Amino acid sequence: MPPPGGLGRVNRTAVLGFGNRLWRDDGAGSVVAERLAAAQPGAAVFDGGMVPENYLEKVANTHPATVLLVDAADFGGAPGEVRSFRGDELAQAGFSTHAGSPRMLATYLEARCGAEVTMLAIQPVDVRAGDVLSPQVETAVRELLDDLASRYFRQ
Repeated sequence: MPPPGGLGRVNRTAVLGFGNRLWRDDGAGSVVAERLAAAQPGAAVFDGGMVPENYLEKVANTHPATVLLVDAADFGGAPGEVRSFRGDELAQAGFSTHAGSPRMLATYLEARCGAEVTMLAIQPVDVRAGDVLSPQVETAVRELLDDLASRYFRQ
């Protein structure tokens, strides 16, 4: 195993999206991961669904320098707003319907692989039962995908 933060990095950036697609906007992170993986074959992109902790070792095994966690979170922003959180700021990132908190996921990945971990939180609009994203969150997902592709996955 390569040393944390050192030699042997395979992927500079890994993405772990998660969320419950049965609760509309709550599934935004999962949707981002699915679409990004399809657009970036071979990239270290994982759809953690409702149990992102099951993907932590897969993420760590890519030896990333940066890990981006993507999830819907109620941080009091405008509908569909995307905000980044790091370190102790993750405690502010509101509700989570997932077993592992974003802060726990970040702490583990920082310790396990020495990566810089950032959560990209998408402010949900509608978390009622259903499988379609609200228009605001759909727009945010598309814009986030464009930003991720140009910033982290340039060919």
